[in-house]
Amino acid sequence: MSRKILFSPIGGTDPIKYYRDGSMLHICRHYRPDIVYLYLSQEMLAYHKKDNRYIDAVNRLGKSIGHPFEVVLIERQELINVQQYDVFYQDFRNEIRKIESGMEQGDELLVNLASGTPAMKSALLVMATLAEYRFKPIQVSTPQGKMNAKQDDREDYDAELIWEMNEDNDSDAPNRCEEIQCLNLMKMLKIEAIKKHIWAYDYAAALSVADEIKQDIPEDAFCLIQIADARVKLNLRKISALMKNRQHDIYPVKEGDKQKIFEYALGLQIKFKRQEFADFIRGITPLVVDLLENILKKECKINISDACSVNKEGMRKWDREKLQKLGLLQLLDNEYNGDFRSGPVYSGHIAKIIQNKCSDSVLVDKVKEIASIEGKVRNPAAHEIISVTDEWIRQETGKTAQDILSLVKYLVVRSGIQVKEEHWKSYDAMNQKIEHCLL
Repeated sequence: MSRKILFSPIGGTDPIKYYRDGSMLHICRHYRPDIVYLYLSQEMLAYHKKDNRYIDAVNRLGKSIGHPFEVVLIERQELINVQQYDVFYQDFRNEIRKIESGMEQGDELLVNLASGTPAMKSALLVMATLAEYRFKPIQVSTPQGKMNAKQDDREDYDAELIWEMNEDNDSDAPNRCEEIQCLNLMKMLKIEAIKKHIWAYDYAAALSVADEIKQDIPEDAFCLIQIADARVKLNLRKISALMKNRQHDIYPVKEGDKQKIFEYALGLQIKFKRQEFADFIRGITPLVVDLLENILKKECKINISDACSVNKEGMRKWDREKLQKLGLLQLLDNEYNGDFRSGPVYSGHIAKIIQNKCSDSVLVDKVKEIASIEGKVRNPAAHEIISVTDEWIRQETGKTAQDILSLVKYLVVRSGIQVKEEHWKSYDAMNQKIEHCLL
């Protein structure tokens, strides 16, 4: 069963003053916590040892309302200078951390922001603002609605008389408690961090921060960040699961294999934007093979699958007999000086077929260009320890990373995937959705 727990410094108006509840007692009256932690400085501890006034008042309230309270004292005999903010900030953090470590799921922690010295109140307010711990900060207004103007005699404390004269015992006495909606600075900072991460296309980092404040951001926002992280990893199956019963439309291309290819191309664009040039170069090879295969099918009516066999590892390899039936074996033998072997399917092989079978000279030139680029950078980027920069790419290929990306975009369209220019901004549109949900 969930419990309510109250942490309360004790100040000069506790437990009862001016014929009214002090803040600690008033919170107990209206929130009925199961456990009450009372933080006592040297001065307040002296009063407690003299007449047990704080526990006595809580016990009297418990009998009056039929709710037993467990009271735990946090004694600070050495605490004399009660105006030092730094002392309380650190000590309160430690004590609240201990309380939270013993809490179970569903328990709720209340914190009294109205009792104690200004330094105590400030320390708790800063903790609430930074949201270091999950507690509900409660303020209690004075009975007069303004600063207390007089002092009661705190030395001569008659527990019975003071309890009987307490006007808050009346059934129609007002509830002076107010739950403070603190400016949650830590939450704001983390939301801003999430925004910076998504616009840097670092969705893993955004998800890590979002997970820290999952309970404080809209469910749709957290779901979209998960989707973005899965998307950049091409985990389309996870996206499908996340989108179940949701209406988030993030895909510009929705048609089977074409969707997969375009999402891969978008991922390549993200690597370019993040200047992850080594991954960008390594990512070109599988994309180029798929694009050229689709171009060959679309423009030349030749299906690569009809010229290949698949081994037990699932790898496609050229089949000389099938190539012969399609009239492609002689073509490849000629291109490779009679030394074409029935090995894995590479982009260079498909490019040679397109060059011989396609009548579109512009397309042929683009295919030759991408095949040449892919052939020059594939092995060094994949098998050598080198620094892959935009300048290195230009030196190796004569093209910048931007040039290569533009070439990929052209071939995507020529492969039969119907995309518009705005579709290449799909990740930005997704980021805007996330940002909107976070507002």
